[in-house]
Amino acid sequence: MTATAAPPQPIIFLLGPPGAGKTTLGSRACKQLGIEFFDAAELDAAGDGDRRSDMVRLSGLVAGHAADVIELPWRIQHDRQALVLARRSGVLLLLWAHPEEMQARSGHAEPLFTPVPRLKIRGGFGRHGTGCREFRQLDRTCGETLLLVDLPLDDATRVVKECIAEIREEMIEASPVEREGLGDWEGEWCHDYGVPPRVAKVMIDAMARYLAHLRATGTSPRTLSGVCSDLNAAGHLVLMYDAPKGKKVLEHFDGPPWALEFERKFSDSSALIARYRRNLEGFALFLKERGDLPTDDERATRRSTR
Repeated sequence: MTATAAPPQPIIFLLGPPGAGKTTLGSRACKQLGIEFFDAAELDAAGDGDRRSDMVRLSGLVAGHAADVIELPWRIQHDRQALVLARRSGVLLLLWAHPEEMQARSGHAEPLFTPVPRLKIRGGFGRHGTGCREFRQLDRTCGETLLLVDLPLDDATRVVKECIAEIREEMIEASPVEREGLGDWEGEWCHDYGVPPRVAKVMIDAMARYLAHLRATGTSPRTLSGVCSDLNAAGHLVLMYDAPKGKKVLEHFDGPPWALEFERKFSDSSALIARYRRNLEGFALFLKERGDLPTDDERATRRSTR
């Protein structure tokens, strides 16, 4: 029997403004780790500034797994299609130094960043250099952010190397629950509601698989954060009011559970209530598509045979 080749590890995409250290730090860190790094300068050199050409080249890099770490060119870091493609293929890691440092290193004459007038420290960007809308936009875009403000080259390289190594290890060895950061939910739910661990595990495993599914389809970190919050709230409500047992606990997620109680206990914001309903409807559809819940057609068939 021929051994099946192990699937390639997810690609890590480095984002950040010009001068953030993507090329310098990324190449040094990858060399020390013994993994492949793709320099976005090569993509820029082959490009003609056309968005469609950028996407064709980026798609080719991803499809061929051209490198373990790929620097995403600055000109397409705000392109939704490019970001979705990157999220489907791995993890987005933001490198961020102080805007004054990045501006000086970038070689750009025009300002790259927008200072905040009320901030009087370090050019209006604050001590940590995060006081601008450009940081907020990129931070929301990426799954991980490294602040490299005022770090010497060797220290910054070490930080980037350790982060890349940790991401790669987590993506391969960790369970979906660990990768999605839901590991504390089991102890919390068992303590608060006295449910058997196996009941909490069934719920949490299904929720982690749903979050991993959304992540793989390119869902943004900001949206994922909202979905995670709503799943946690739904878990609390189901355990609080339904006293579920065994694997049948997932049957309580056939639709948005206890939506009225969500409004009473968690939020009376119409936007958050609508988000809760939408996210839990998505979770129910996910469970049905994977056979964890009967579909509407299956229910109709069962009723007709009774």
